[in-house]
Amino acid sequence: MIAVLILIVIFGGIALIKYVESNNQARQRAWQLEDAAAKAGQALPAAAAKALAALPAPHPTVQDAPETLTLRLPAEARARAWALLSTVADAQKGTENADTRTAYLLRQTRESYLPDTLRAYLGLTDGARRALEAQGQSPETLLTEQIALMEDGVREALRHDHAAADRLLTQGRFLRERFGGTEGSLSLGKVGDV
Repeated sequence: MIAVLILIVIFGGIALIKYVESNNQARQRAWQLEDAAAKAGQALPAAAAKALAALPAPHPTVQDAPETLTLRLPAEARARAWALLSTVADAQKGTENADTRTAYLLRQTRESYLPDTLRAYLGLTDGARRALEAQGQSPETLLTEQIALMEDGVREALRHDHAAADRLLTQGRFLRERFGGTEGSLSLGKVGDV
């Protein structure tokens, strides 16, 4: 039985690798077609444009990694982003037994929330900076506030032990099911009422 499960995992992994490779190859071919059409001064055929839009997004490159993006920030924001990345990395090492919600938040912070925030800041044009400053909001202050929100969220998630609470709730459901009681049906009677 274990051998069958191991084989299923191996073949599943191979299938996943092939799937990712084929998607990446299809995206590269579509980009090549798009580039060729752009160089020729022509619009991309509608069928090719539709196929390109349907492909999944490519996996992030090294230049999109949060560490690489962090290096391009101003000093104060860079220090805060590094601290956040360090907190997440340390927490991920120590969360083998952590609940899925905390693990998900940590993973998303590292893979999505922080990089998306940094890309939004780094992608600001001069016009966008002027528009923000005209509204009385400095881009650097907004970035620092957004990093602080993520820091608070990660800190709060690490402070709560959702897994322990889930275990207690699961045990309660099991006991209600096992002993046939409903919530609140357990009560203590008088000593002589047996």
